[in-house]
Amino acid sequence: MNYKMMDLKGIDQAHVAMLKAAGIETTTDMMKVWLDRDRRGQVAASSGLSDEQFQRMVAMARMARMEGVGPKYADLLVTAGVIGRKSLSKHTPETLVKHLTEVKGSRNLAGPLPTAAEVGAWFVDLKPPEASRS
Repeated sequence: MNYKMMDLKGIDQAHVAMLKAAGIETTTDMMKVWLDRDRRGQVAASSGLSDEQFQRMVAMARMARMEGVGPKYADLLVTAGVIGRKSLSKHTPETLVKHLTEVKGSRNLAGPLPTAAEVGAWFVDLKPPEASRS
């Protein structure tokens, strides 16, 4: 799924303008830049964003592109430390719902909480973590 960066909840619109000036308007644009190491460095430097700001925006773009997450929940997930499939797989749907509820309350974040059914759907396509080798 592709979204305009300006549609992601929780992103400072001044940061969106900096990205737009660097040629990034959508989540697909952001992921293409992220995958190109040379361009990533150029865009990060030329955009005026700090490394932390740039990485947060990449994480939000990545999460928004996941089926069922979209702009609606990307900010909440990233604020909760879920920045991709790997960090998502460290949770179960039940523990993630609990964690998101705690983060939303402690950070006074606006917007809805996902339902247990919505969160459960995010886990459908995840590969199970590899069993540790003894």
